[in-house]
Amino acid sequence: MFDYDVIVLGGGGAGYTTAFELSKGGMKVLMLEPKGVLGGNCLYEGCVPSKTYWYGAHSVELHRRVPFLKGEISFPKLVEWKDQVQRRRFAQHDQEIKEHENLTFIPEQGVMTDPNHVKVGEKVFSSKYVVIATGADPVRPKGYEGGITTHELLMPDTRIREVPRKFAIVGGGYIGVEMASIFSRLGSEVTLFATHLLKEVSQEVQNLLEKELTAQNVKIVKERSSGIEVGTEGKAVVTEKGKYGPFDEVLVAIGRKPNTSSTIGIPLGKRGEIETTPGMKTAVENVYAPGDVNGKFMLFHVAVLEGWVTAQNILEGNREVVEMDYNAVPFAVYSLPQVAWVGMWKEQAVARGFDVESRRYDLSLDSRAQIDGFAEGWMEVVLERGSQRILGAQVVGEDADMLIGELALAVGERLTSYDLARLSQPHPTQLEQVTSLMRRAVRVKAS
Repeated sequence: MFDYDVIVLGGGGAGYTTAFELSKGGMKVLMLEPKGVLGGNCLYEGCVPSKTYWYGAHSVELHRRVPFLKGEISFPKLVEWKDQVQRRRFAQHDQEIKEHENLTFIPEQGVMTDPNHVKVGEKVFSSKYVVIATGADPVRPKGYEGGITTHELLMPDTRIREVPRKFAIVGGGYIGVEMASIFSRLGSEVTLFATHLLKEVSQEVQNLLEKELTAQNVKIVKERSSGIEVGTEGKAVVTEKGKYGPFDEVLVAIGRKPNTSSTIGIPLGKRGEIETTPGMKTAVENVYAPGDVNGKFMLFHVAVLEGWVTAQNILEGNREVVEMDYNAVPFAVYSLPQVAWVGMWKEQAVARGFDVESRRYDLSLDSRAQIDGFAEGWMEVVLERGSQRILGAQVVGEDADMLIGELALAVGERLTSYDLARLSQPHPTQLEQVTSLMRRAVRVKAS
């Protein structure tokens, strides 16, 4: 007889989604989270607080572009707003826990001692299934101890409540690019240390981001860094060619690593991740690992879906009846302009042997973009020639994060240009340009 049907380690997007779904399915669930609050790193120090800052930076940019708007941003008040948003969402999650009567929540860390037992403090609980959803942590290598990570910058009640006057950012991934774009508009003199920007995107998009950041007075140093030195005048970044500084603060944004400190006996991959099947199973029959801890796509919305997949397969008696489709995962980078994509880029599709065509719409021609004052960027869709199946899409510009959602649905459902061409979109929105692209060269199917 087990104490619980399922024990979930972690209260982030993967953990609480799994726990809530299993509870609704009638299973007795124990969820453990040492932070004491749900939401994981996304809410505590990631997506939600960073996008709150992005909202402030976007407002600055909007005031700059639109002549009838005037205003300025108070960074201390923006930080207070971020804290309020975090507290509000923590309270929402607390209410959700109360709404699931089969769920027990303990605000402590659990450590797996074997596939059916988890130790919490001095107590040991048994369970038929264990779900490892312990997420990932920012990487701060030896030599970078003098810098901060997104934890210190974005956590609730952060000590950083004034804009760093001279701000260095190490890393050209999505966090580094976003923070450079945001803080350059909030008043910092930003220096970005990155050999390249967003390696996942095309060279065209990389060039655009470099151009836009440079136009915003971000200094991009394309040298590999080796550490941070802290002196009486501030902090310095050491690179392969020299030393730069002093800076008031240095953000280390060079990646994240899976947190497997709560697991014992689970095989790990080359990057320290817990390897899983498409149904979220680990190498141990009754143990699942959704979310950042499996290292596949460290994105909150992916973690939530992986948690849902995990719950469905456990409810189906430990059978993998639902699997992840990672090809349909949408990505969104909150730079200015935004960059979003799903599925394959044209070069990737060609490399995989597809005969493709691509269709592009210049968003400067879009009425909504012109109204908003952000008439720039483009939307591109990659199609398989012949079948007209949508293989991928990319959007650069205003509301790219929203536009990519419909295109992700199209990729995930294997829709064709005809399927989208026959839709009507609300006017005036950039969504109209999705159907505009799809209607090019479309022939009506015979009934």
